[in-house]
Amino acid sequence: MRSGVGGGFRRRWPWRRRDESALFGIEAEITAFGEALDVHPFSPGQAGATDEMRAELARALDAYDQAKRDVAGDRLREGGLGVLRTLDEGRHALARLDALIAGRPLPERMPLCFFDARHGRAARQVSWAPPGGVARTIAVCAADAVRLTEDSSPSAPRQLVPGSRVRTQSRGVEPRPTTPASVPQPQVGGGEDSGQQLHRLKMPSYRPAVMVFSSNGRARVHLRFEGSREGRSSRLYRLSGDGTPFTARIPLPEGTKATAFRVFGVGEQEAWTATAAPLREVPRFHDAVNGTGSDVVHYRGEPGPGVLHYAGSSLVQLEALDDRLAYRVTVTEGRAGVHTFQWPGRGYYQVRSAGAWSLSVA
Repeated sequence: MRSGVGGGFRRRWPWRRRDESALFGIEAEITAFGEALDVHPFSPGQAGATDEMRAELARALDAYDQAKRDVAGDRLREGGLGVLRTLDEGRHALARLDALIAGRPLPERMPLCFFDARHGRAARQVSWAPPGGVARTIAVCAADAVRLTEDSSPSAPRQLVPGSRVRTQSRGVEPRPTTPASVPQPQVGGGEDSGQQLHRLKMPSYRPAVMVFSSNGRARVHLRFEGSREGRSSRLYRLSGDGTPFTARIPLPEGTKATAFRVFGVGEQEAWTATAAPLREVPRFHDAVNGTGSDVVHYRGEPGPGVLHYAGSSLVQLEALDDRLAYRVTVTEGRAGVHTFQWPGRGYYQVRSAGAWSLSVA
């Protein structure tokens, strides 16, 4: 594919002496992915190559480069889970590229295991509730799916906690008290919300960050932040307008240890989750991207004419954000239809809508 992607990789790593035991596995993962890029037969200029194929190749290369930058910049927090997520995104892009070349259906992407990304790609979706919390559908690895099934047996009660391995409790031992809902959590969830409950999401150590808000069922949701509006153009976000499952990303404010918000369900609503995530979770594109409701995207193309298609019933706005995800300027806005505008250049953009939309280069 391109010369020197994976070859000779280990000799160029300056951090090896910092903690060899913790970082050796990360080095091996990145090296293996670089070698996979090296030997992949696809070339952007080959006969039959499409823009979609080239976009998937670009995603894979971007993931490889991002993983190298994270390691070289000493950003291996939480045992390198961020690098593993980046590599997982790159591998999925290569799998999509292979499917496009072979004319097969695009592979479904299961996320990394909900309880611990080091478990690898999730194999099943199951119903799970944290202690004292609301049940929601999560994606877990095969081993954790089995352990959750075993939880129903009184002979071996267990407690799965996100970010940790399985914890077993002995008979006759009182479980540890659950954390009150008023204390900020790294992930919060709910269902059938009418705005009465105040949710508090713990902010991560890395900044800037986005809230990833997901609903696996049919939902129409409005989210309202409480407190400071700094970094946002509004407090209210319409996350979906057509009652379909969705995943939305929202800029999180800086300078706070926790952010408070309320969720308003419209009509039929299923369980939802909200999690703080790094910028690599934001969709990246060069030519086109689409979605439903409010979202944040990362445009990787050049300045020039663009097109916004919108099918919702209310106003749509495309806003440019700065590198800290703070509101900068409104690029275009309008009602349902086709809107032409000028891309200011590469960077982060926020779509604010209550319906289906698509962005593209003219």
